[in-house]
Amino acid sequence: MINTLTAAGWPRRLVRLALLIALMLIAAACGGGADEQAEADDAPDDTATDEAAADEPAAELEEVVVSMPVVPPNFVMVQPWLAQEQGFYDKFGVPVEIISLETGIAALRGAQAGSADVGAAPTPALIAANAEGAVVKGYYTYSPGLEAQMVVTEDVQSCEDLEGKVLGVDEVGGFAEVLTRAVYTSCGLTQDDVQYQTFPGAEGQAMAQGQSVSGILHIDEAENVMRQFPDAGLHVLADLWETVPLWHYASYASPQEVLDGKRDSIVAFTAGNVCATRFMQDTANRDEVVAFASELTEVPEDIVATTYDIFVEDEIWPDDHGLPQDMIEFTGQQQVDLGAIDEADLPAYEDVVDLTIYEDATALIDEQGGC
Repeated sequence: MINTLTAAGWPRRLVRLALLIALMLIAAACGGGADEQAEADDAPDDTATDEAAADEPAAELEEVVVSMPVVPPNFVMVQPWLAQEQGFYDKFGVPVEIISLETGIAALRGAQAGSADVGAAPTPALIAANAEGAVVKGYYTYSPGLEAQMVVTEDVQSCEDLEGKVLGVDEVGGFAEVLTRAVYTSCGLTQDDVQYQTFPGAEGQAMAQGQSVSGILHIDEAENVMRQFPDAGLHVLADLWETVPLWHYASYASPQEVLDGKRDSIVAFTAGNVCATRFMQDTANRDEVVAFASELTEVPEDIVATTYDIFVEDEIWPDDHGLPQDMIEFTGQQQVDLGAIDEADLPAYEDVVDLTIYEDATALIDEQGGC
């Protein structure tokens, strides 16, 4: 085109000027694209920022002090220690201190007295506390149903054989005592027909030495005790998940003032526990869970491994909050039937449970991109 115009007689200086202008325009266009690209490169990547935010731990919240029952803990109770070990509490920004006490009632009393924010409480004790006027609510659990057994000495072959015998319990109203009562009342015996003695953490030794004839033990604990004292003739009299299948086992519980004053911390604590549950439910983590739990509980790995398999097969860990209304109400009515509390004082489900903590915890997990 230019050659044609030149050939038509355009002055060469005009041609040169046109060429110069054209080159300047091209350069300007290219330079503008480069600048725009540079600006685009410098612009923040919202996707990358969102992903990085999900990976960063949350801002630290107020510390949560948790009182847990039994020293050392049983397999069913390892959830908070595992949450700590796997960094789930750190992920949600909540520092957690775990205190081990002898019984679940002691753990609940610690929370009520203010020496702890959370007590891992047997559900009967939680219901009884509310029946007595306390305002304490559960919001998550490490096991909804029972996974305990009554282990007895060789001379006890039936429920009726418990009559006149010394039975190993924790304390009146405690986990072991109310379940012991559930067993002997099933065959018409009353508390007047038996004797109670406390052997916290030494139930097997007490039976082996003839100090008592029974103990309520968790699955791993029962197997370990029978192995430790092979000559004592110890055996399982009752699987309590069959004796009372709707009996609710335990929950994390806090006084209402703690739920109000430290709600964000309690929600984050619960989120960490939900993640620990999911971690344990994933059988790809079986060996890691078993090794960790064996060291924590001081129970041989093969016993813990068998217990783990039972938990998976029988779906003992909760899939949700683990506080179904029918189980809580059944357990409360059992306390009335066993004479532990008066019918008029039996609290309603909503007086014992606060499901909004769990709901907020699962929302927090989703906000953080999962566990």
